[in-house]
Amino acid sequence: MGSKNPAQKEKKAKFWNFIPAVPQENKPAELILYGEIASESWWGDEVTPRQFGEELAALGDVAEIVVRINSPGGDVFAANAIYTRLKDNAATITVKIDGWAASAATIIAAAGDKVLIARNGVMMYHDPAMNLRGYFKADELEKQIAALAVIKNSIVNALAMKTGKTEEEVSEIMKAETWYTGAEAVENGFADELMFEEKDVETEVQDDCRVVVNSVAFDLSPFRSIPKALLNSRPARNGGGFTDTHQHQQEKEKKTDMEIKNVEQLEQAYPDLVKQIRDHATAAERARIKAIEDLALNGFETIVNTAKFEKPESAADVAMKIVAAQKKQGEAFLDSRDKDVKDSKVGEVGAEASEGAGSGKENPFDAAIDSVFPAVK
Repeated sequence: MGSKNPAQKEKKAKFWNFIPAVPQENKPAELILYGEIASESWWGDEVTPRQFGEELAALGDVAEIVVRINSPGGDVFAANAIYTRLKDNAATITVKIDGWAASAATIIAAAGDKVLIARNGVMMYHDPAMNLRGYFKADELEKQIAALAVIKNSIVNALAMKTGKTEEEVSEIMKAETWYTGAEAVENGFADELMFEEKDVETEVQDDCRVVVNSVAFDLSPFRSIPKALLNSRPARNGGGFTDTHQHQQEKEKKTDMEIKNVEQLEQAYPDLVKQIRDHATAAERARIKAIEDLALNGFETIVNTAKFEKPESAADVAMKIVAAQKKQGEAFLDSRDKDVKDSKVGEVGAEASEGAGSGKENPFDAAIDSVFPAVK
């Protein structure tokens, strides 16, 4: 293996890109921090921090430096050093979270005089950690624990200064490994404004441990509690947002597997189907009411109105009820007529005539009939 020359070392260590200002186009200077922060630590490294400082100074006396971040984090020493360089610079530092700012990347974000984040961007805070390999005695581990405490305290100080929260509040946020959407980051003071006209956040979930945010790969394996909702966030505006290539299939499977308990959940899961059902029901109801109105008869308004609005029934059922009501009206009419006949005593006239015929006297009715229809001998 031969040793690497300084140029090779510089190329490997560089994880940033400075873009000079263009005054005639009103474009400020930019610092692009996309990807992991320092693949090798600044601790004991002379080349990386020196090169960063030289490129920062080369921007000249500019009014503003826009720091664009889309990073899963990385080396806390590098992040702290960049934070200090930016805070010490006379320019106004505007930080824009173009995708995610997680772990050590949030330290650099805290250097911003103004921090803007996309509504569907993400910020994540957690306690610092060390990757230890080999065998260690108790006193050696205690030194590492003490070092982690010092590192965390430096981060807490920077975040407390940015947010206005107490050191205890920030410490608890980090301990809980807290994830914020863009709106939540603004609400909790880690960002100042939501931005809507900047780059859309496009996210592709490749597997449980890897996600690509705006073409930058994030290794999620070190994180313990990433909310799945952050991987399925809906677009914020103009189509911007996470565009997980598996998202639509995942949502479809989720809709299929979910237990639907009410109309709202059904409509949320199958909006097109619910609309078809409603349209069909509306057409059927209009047809039912029209059929009832077509057979409506005067005098049966109560039956018709009850069937239309109070106790919905089909036109056939309404027709049967009207027929039944008409039958009852007919029976009542016949009963009333019979009563009127009895009350008039018309039947008694025939009875008296019969009694006269039985007494031996000539019945005038029989005589009249015989005169018209003579008896045949």
